[in-house]
Amino acid sequence: MIVLRLPVLAAVLALLGSASALAQTDKPPQVARPTTAIPRGGCVTSECHPNLKTMPYTHGPVGVDACDACHKDTDVTRHTFELVRTGEQLCAFCHQLDLTGPYVHRPVAEGRCVECHNPHGGDNRSFLRGGGGAASCAACHPDVTGGLPVVHGPVAAGACTACHRPHSSANPKLLTATGRDLCLDCHLSLKKRLDTVRSVHGPVAVDCTTCHRPHASERKMMLKGDPTQLCLGCHSQIGALIDQAATKHEAVSSGQACRNCHEPHGSDFPALLLNDMVDICLSCHDRDIKLPDGTTLANMKAVLATGHSLHGPIAQRNCVACHQIHGGSNFRLLVKEYPPDFYAPFRDESYALCFACHERQLLFDARTDRLTNFRNGDQNLHYLHVNKETKGRTCRACHETHASNKAKHIRDAVPFGSGGWLLPVSFEKNDTGGRCSPGCHRPYAYDRMHPATNITTTQSTAGPTTQPVRFDQGSPTKGKQP
Repeated sequence: MIVLRLPVLAAVLALLGSASALAQTDKPPQVARPTTAIPRGGCVTSECHPNLKTMPYTHGPVGVDACDACHKDTDVTRHTFELVRTGEQLCAFCHQLDLTGPYVHRPVAEGRCVECHNPHGGDNRSFLRGGGGAASCAACHPDVTGGLPVVHGPVAAGACTACHRPHSSANPKLLTATGRDLCLDCHLSLKKRLDTVRSVHGPVAVDCTTCHRPHASERKMMLKGDPTQLCLGCHSQIGALIDQAATKHEAVSSGQACRNCHEPHGSDFPALLLNDMVDICLSCHDRDIKLPDGTTLANMKAVLATGHSLHGPIAQRNCVACHQIHGGSNFRLLVKEYPPDFYAPFRDESYALCFACHERQLLFDARTDRLTNFRNGDQNLHYLHVNKETKGRTCRACHETHASNKAKHIRDAVPFGSGGWLLPVSFEKNDTGGRCSPGCHRPYAYDRMHPATNITTTQSTAGPTTQPVRFDQGSPTKGKQP
């Protein structure tokens, strides 16, 4: 415990008394209310209204001691006053605002200018209360961000008038412009890009708020929701396809999902693609890809780089001619059915993908002189290989589906069985036909002009013999042509 002796206590009390007296001398002295008329220049003195001229910005009439521009005496003896005009007319007599727009800020329409402006002066050129900017607006609009973490630049900077007019506007919400024009007033680099691209996303052409919030958001880029769900909110058919797909495309659900392939604002490529379609696909398919079923997708970039005989859709840089890129019900995301194996019983519908471009009769006419060049005389060798009740050779048995180093996309070798063996095709082409000596049969030749006679081995009771035959292996599918 601290004990103060009486002389010390008296000294402390004396000092406190002196400080109190000094503090009282800092306050303006209280003066009696005048009872006579005050001359111009007499309103603001060191004794009366001393702070009106100390603000950084002073209202014109205050600065020239023209208090009577706004106030008039009602009783000189009692020193009482009233405004010379009422409502909006008080300010509008000097401040000619353009209020012709259909949307007028409510305080302006009701003549409540002083709710936003200090009539004598302020810390800013507009005499806004609360320090100006957003602080003034917040008196009526206290929480435009809702506590969300990502705040739009103008909102964070308190620059409400970057988007809103303070008094009146031709646009709802007192906006300075409507739709995308409002946003592009600031986002100039995006505007320049949209003015030059070949294709602009529909919402971007109309109103950015379809996808973006104007004040604040939970997500980057001020997005209104999860990016994928925003896309599917409009592209509902794609959403249904993704949900129902038996074969999923990982690019649709991983990373940036839709933005892995698409540009959300505008693009020079079809379907708002980020780049040329093949280049986009090869940005992922530039390596071997292990699939959940244990199979491996080949490095397609390497396949295309080493092959000079390109399948038509590849040459046209159109992967979607064969593949459903969002998801599908067929093997390898193919848009229509196509046999996945080396051998398959012939069914018309199994080759729906091929028939989308290639002549369907190719696999139904045993004899032809026009449907194909792969014939021995008029014997259709496509029909011979494919149209079988059991072990029909599918297209993949001889043809690469993307690229090859041989004409007609003929393979050098084809994967056969589960052991990874590459069955050689050994195809050689000449002007009127060709020959092959694959691992599945002995060498055979064919010629369109002079049908080749090939030697085959047959079984008899006397043992195996060889005899010359025309191509005739297996039996074609029975029944009528569908």
